[in-house]
Amino acid sequence: MSRYLRSRLSGSRVWYRLKTPTGVVSTIAFVLVGMIFCKLGLWQLSRADEKTSIVQAHQAATQLPPLTSLVVDAEKALYRRVELTGALDSNRLFLLDNRIVAGQAGFEVIAPFMLADDNMVLVNLGWIGHNGDRQINLADRDIPDTQITLKGVVVTPSKGFVLADSVTDTGKTQWPFTLQFIDYETIGVKLDKIPVMDAVIIAEDGQFGSFTYNYKPVASGASKHLGYAFQWFAMLIALIVLYLYLMVFKQTDE
Repeated sequence: MSRYLRSRLSGSRVWYRLKTPTGVVSTIAFVLVGMIFCKLGLWQLSRADEKTSIVQAHQAATQLPPLTSLVVDAEKALYRRVELTGALDSNRLFLLDNRIVAGQAGFEVIAPFMLADDNMVLVNLGWIGHNGDRQINLADRDIPDTQITLKGVVVTPSKGFVLADSVTDTGKTQWPFTLQFIDYETIGVKLDKIPVMDAVIIAEDGQFGSFTYNYKPVASGASKHLGYAFQWFAMLIALIVLYLYLMVFKQTDE
């Protein structure tokens, strides 16, 4: 601390100012707001680290040989490439709502996939847009119902922050069903209580050409969170400077 600053802080007028009701309230507000800015900055740094770890884990897993079965735990198969034999259930499809691609609203199409060992897993076929009327026609889409070799990547999507149930059209009796997020329990009930593995296979780009490939390991990179962290820490520094000016320097210059 410089000699000038020590002389300022030692002044009786400064301590008097700090002990007044206004000074006490200002100091408490400064500490609380400063702690919030600091925690938000640190949280953004942790989010950046998390995104970096996800991208690195995805890159490492996709370099491994593809799995030909999913007998392992879904978490252990996360981001692994797969080549699975089975058949899609093209008559019972789910639509993930509010998926935006290039500024256009649409759905991601989810199909049940019955494996050769009679286990069932969900497959994200890709994205299809709508023109605001939320009506789509899947009849002319390339969804084979014969046995195929499915190629893709294993993910375990989270539902994120939601304020409603996964199914908004609960009274609907015809397919496809619209979902707000992947809800394995609800999907299992809709599929006549057939157990569904807690994972989704993202079909590789081009396998179902009538749908748009719309998958990224993370929605945004670490740089976005680093930018937010910089903003919060910059606001913290500005707050400190403002507090010192108002409570120390400006008051003693009166």
